[in-house]
Amino acid sequence: MTREIKSVGVIGLGTMGAGIVEVFVKAGRSVVAVDGSAELAERGRGFLTASLDRQVKRGKLDEAQREEILSRASFGHELAAMADVDLVIEAVPERLEIKTKIFGELDGIVRPDCVLATNTSSLSVTAIAAATKHPERVIGMHFFNPAPVLALVEVITTLMADTELVGAVRALAVDLGKKPVVVGDRAGFVANALLITYLARAIRTYETGHVSREDLDDAARLGIGLPMGPLTLSDLIGLDVVKEVCDVLYNATKEPSAAPPALLEQMVAAGRLGRKTGHGFYQYEKAGSGTVVDAPEAKTAGSRAEHVALIGDGPVAEELHRLFAAGGLEVEVFGPESNAEPASADLAFVAVERSACDNCESGVCGFDVDEDSADDDEESGCDADDTVWVDDLVQALPKTCIVASLDEFSEFAAGQALADDNPQVAIRLHAATKAGQIVEVARELGTDQDALDTVVATLEAAGVRTIAARYRAGLVVDALLLPHLNDAVKMLDSGYATVADIDTAMTAGCGYPQGPFAYIDQLGAFEVSSGLLEMYDETAEPALHPSPLLDEYMGIGAQFTS
Repeated sequence: MTREIKSVGVIGLGTMGAGIVEVFVKAGRSVVAVDGSAELAERGRGFLTASLDRQVKRGKLDEAQREEILSRASFGHELAAMADVDLVIEAVPERLEIKTKIFGELDGIVRPDCVLATNTSSLSVTAIAAATKHPERVIGMHFFNPAPVLALVEVITTLMADTELVGAVRALAVDLGKKPVVVGDRAGFVANALLITYLARAIRTYETGHVSREDLDDAARLGIGLPMGPLTLSDLIGLDVVKEVCDVLYNATKEPSAAPPALLEQMVAAGRLGRKTGHGFYQYEKAGSGTVVDAPEAKTAGSRAEHVALIGDGPVAEELHRLFAAGGLEVEVFGPESNAEPASADLAFVAVERSACDNCESGVCGFDVDEDSADDDEESGCDADDTVWVDDLVQALPKTCIVASLDEFSEFAAGQALADDNPQVAIRLHAATKAGQIVEVARELGTDQDALDTVVATLEAAGVRTIAARYRAGLVVDALLLPHLNDAVKMLDSGYATVADIDTAMTAGCGYPQGPFAYIDQLGAFEVSSGLLEMYDETAEPALHPSPLLDEYMGIGAQFTS
């Protein structure tokens, strides 16, 4: 069987197939490109030509290089043209019957030593291989769109695949300048199994009315640091493709979190497939355009507070103070040693952080210290005095003052305000991984809308991007991120892929700034596990229960990436 791959055949010349052609011709391979008709073949040539023209315009190629690259590719519509290539890659639509038919025909055309590869993103490579006379030479070679840009190639093996062939295809991917990840044949492989489940959860969050589409996307983009929000990404991928992969994942695993959300199914049935049709979660200028033309979902405009009190003395309080001062707001800070009282405040932010405690059942000291444990606070490590000074300052606030607290302390810090019939919201400051600051403002059932609008307006006056949502465990950012990280740990625990492979798949294939395990190590296994437990306790959704492996790492204080 061929081990040095110099000539390549590509079947299917849509955006993905044409991108694969470009990858190979730019790497010096000759390519025979085939589609179902002469017109489709010429369209594929047009995709390649347009891409190279853009690179010439940007100064990345000169005219001579462009012509040399184009000369390596031939285009046609007959499979017989594959008779003498070393490798064939199919990139036709995700329909098993279409792929097996093509591979069956190739059996009678290609040389015995030719490698057959499928670019499927979710279908069983084993099923495709089993439909051929020589399943040992069939392998998965999954590129990511746009293929010339994204570095990941998932090399998918089967129980029947020649092991030497697997090594040769991996080496080829490296020679192409890609980052290959070699894994077995499982629904969704690595990247799609993690990504599409994350997108499905995000769509369900939007479907419930929990948060606006812009806020949901910014939670991922600004709060997590991902290159784009989940709704924007779903539109880019194609909602029909997202649904198809959801179907494959759900059929293979029966995990409710992988099932296609009802809203997604409705949009696909209505023909709203995202950018490709010009209408998905967003309305676009035209089919194929990435320019959004519809207005953002409506928000209520509020008036900023005139006098802000900041109660707290930790890093979060300091960061809030810095943001307010930079925004030109009038703010007074009150800590445990304060002699004055915030008697004239219109809006008060309670920003006191929990501290780690080995003796508390939860592992963290908040403001739930009872009278018995308060007497023994020196031994336990709990600082019950925090309860006193915060409580005193909250009670000293004017009756008309709006109280906003970190979400972890809403039961304590805002409880007094509710008892006094004051409007109350719960708020959480979240420092984004890349793009600045973002604040999640959570609305509870007793929250006055005017109070919520005032908090949002005051924060935005300080130059802070706000996200408004209903009060639920994890709010928006953690509700997107933590289950996604948990899925990665479960994949590792199953033995399917390594830490390095999973992190590589998500950075090189999905453009993440860092992989899931780098995120866990950055946040801390305890924070990830405890956040998941809060969400699990609220919903009892099995997928939210922390992976046992995550808790093992938490227990010994180990890092995944060290």
